[in-house]
Amino acid sequence: MPRPAPKKSRRNPLLPFYVILGVVAAGGAFMLFRQMGGGGAAAATTLQPVVMTPEQLQRVPGISKGQPAAPVVFMEFADFQCPACGQFARFSEPLIQDYIDNGTVRFVWYDYPLVEIHANAMLAARAGRCANEQNQFWPYHDYVFGQQGQWSEKSNPVNDFVDYAQQAGLDRDAFAQCLRSTRFQKEVSESRELGSTLGVSGTPTLFVNGKRVQDTPATRADWEQIIREETRGAAPAAGTAPAATPPAAPAVAPADSAAG
Repeated sequence: MPRPAPKKSRRNPLLPFYVILGVVAAGGAFMLFRQMGGGGAAAATTLQPVVMTPEQLQRVPGISKGQPAAPVVFMEFADFQCPACGQFARFSEPLIQDYIDNGTVRFVWYDYPLVEIHANAMLAARAGRCANEQNQFWPYHDYVFGQQGQWSEKSNPVNDFVDYAQQAGLDRDAFAQCLRSTRFQKEVSESRELGSTLGVSGTPTLFVNGKRVQDTPATRADWEQIIREETRGAAPAAGTAPAATPPAAPAVAPADSAAG
């Protein structure tokens, strides 16, 4: 008795669509995996809620350069994407570098990302913290401000920041893993909250020994005038040895996350 011919299996007409969909999904997952540095959460670009007592906020660390016992402490609340902060970093900060070098001035950076108007401000702030993790905040700070016009308007400058880290001499892989995560989201958010409690609403905002500077110094003479007032005229000339004047107590003690 002849055996019945096997029935032809009916091919699902949607099979090619599912195959293509699977390839696309796999490719998307791979790209996401790469962007996140091999796994974990996506790069944090937003602030997180901060619940801290006033006493805890007073201890939020900044990132400083200069001697810990310097008699004059400048605190800057700044945003890497802020054009005025870029101008300040390139043209004003260098005017007091000699006073930082001779021990008269300690300069402390606090992140104040204006996320309401600057889409890349939080990412840039975290990039600075990732550089600080390798004790390279200030070189990276200078590099990012120097390239501000390049990355500022991009929709996703993660790769730019990673490239800058490599060019500034940082460990590229360690930096990329840090940036493509949520690391330092909390610290940047706390820094922003500290600024807000001090009345900061725009950047750059400066404090000297805990007192707000109303007019941002624009010339070396402006800086020197402030320094003389804070040291009662005892500030050494640029390039000389540190003064022996005890440090004034700022209203907010700027603890370091790393000294530069």
